[in-house]
Amino acid sequence: MTENYINNNAYIGIMTFIRYKKFGRKEYAYEVIAYWDPVQKKPRQKSRYLGVVIDKEKKIFSRMEKRQSAEKLILDFGDVYLLYEFMKCKGVVSLLEGVFGDRARYLIALLCYRLCHASAMDYAKVWYDGSFSRFLFKDVNLSSQRVSDFLRDIGDESVQRDFFKQYIPSFTDAKDGVIIDSTALPNQIHIPFNMWGYSDSDIEKQIRFLFVVDRKSSLPLFFRYLPGNIVDVSSLGFTVEELKKFGVKSSFVLVDSGFFSEDNIKGLNTEKIDFLTRLPSSRVVYKKLVREEVGMLESFKNAVRCGERVLFIKQKKISLFGKDAYAHIVLDPERKGRETKKFLLEALDQETDEGDIEFKLMKKGVMILVSSFKLKKEEVVPFYYLRQTVERLFGFSKDDLKIIPLRSHKEETLRGFLLLMFIALVVFVQLKKAIGEKHTVEGVLLTMRNLKCKVYDDEILIQELAKQQKDITEELKVIMPKKLGI
Repeated sequence: MTENYINNNAYIGIMTFIRYKKFGRKEYAYEVIAYWDPVQKKPRQKSRYLGVVIDKEKKIFSRMEKRQSAEKLILDFGDVYLLYEFMKCKGVVSLLEGVFGDRARYLIALLCYRLCHASAMDYAKVWYDGSFSRFLFKDVNLSSQRVSDFLRDIGDESVQRDFFKQYIPSFTDAKDGVIIDSTALPNQIHIPFNMWGYSDSDIEKQIRFLFVVDRKSSLPLFFRYLPGNIVDVSSLGFTVEELKKFGVKSSFVLVDSGFFSEDNIKGLNTEKIDFLTRLPSSRVVYKKLVREEVGMLESFKNAVRCGERVLFIKQKKISLFGKDAYAHIVLDPERKGRETKKFLLEALDQETDEGDIEFKLMKKGVMILVSSFKLKKEEVVPFYYLRQTVERLFGFSKDDLKIIPLRSHKEETLRGFLLLMFIALVVFVQLKKAIGEKHTVEGVLLTMRNLKCKVYDDEILIQELAKQQKDITEELKVIMPKKLGI
């Protein structure tokens, strides 16, 4: 450990060590300097290339440049290399090697493709040929037919069970509860699971994609796919039972109103699993609570600050299917104003039942949550809005990873594709956490894609890092090499 003074005498502790990396037949040495950044107030690293390892014990390295043969080609380098090193650091590579064995390299290559260039699998080989991936994952055939064969292989039910048996205990524990939600994946593929169902107030052919997320880490925990005509309420019990098969015995479940039913609530009570859910407006208990409580809700004693908003919240103990529960009547005055204006403008233009209108006016801006346990008023809405974690994951899946449109016309291939997308989403979430709010994952990978490499007969030379690329690699603690063996 050495000490130094930099940045106007700000005291900095600096630690140096040597890191070795082996590529091809050669091993390379880098001096890593770990230091405390007083400006950003966090540890950082920078590296210096020492050369090819001649004698590791005596720390003899050679930086002599061999006479290079003619340049062969230029490839995209930074995005794939960064992603692969990041996955190694986070334990994803070792997990996949443990589950998939020799097939892991193929799977990791596809993960890099979907994360770096989220497009149809038909273009995977084009991407591979123009990327450092062709050297990082040598002899991987990403032709359309081979990709389909591979997805069919990993779509085997026993393979997927092996994956979740190893993934869940390694990456999550779900001791603080899980969030369960589903989304529609509209498509025109021809498999029995593709059925007519509701999607965004429309009816179309779809598959239901059900997601389980670890509440504490926000990492995807598990997924299921269901026929498009299966409603959410029918799938909760089986999902809880299946999670138990993988060792997940959660003490808490957060679900949306689509999962609310007498059977589901009774099932959760039987399993001694606490819950928080939104009460559907069609329920008798919802209508009763609106009529009894909403009229006196807008009172100072019920006012609760929620970020920059003020809500009115009243809590009441109720009986729910024979068990004690707690109702949380929430009124958002801003939403009430918007919804009331729109509703009245429409109602005044048509003849309607006055009594029906009065009740509909009363429930504008109102949301009723029910829980099996007590909650402080200030915790109710933030607790429920943890569901947005799943909504964001659905957004990442559809917008960033392009999970739709689905193109697989065999169920095994579809299962393999959904597993690939699940693992890609795990990596995406980890990467998003690591880079914080300053960058997007897409922006980081596009920036790093601009880092190119030049391929010669026996070595690959990597171009100099631009400032933004250097900041990203330091943020993610990934050391970029200067050269690599073939």
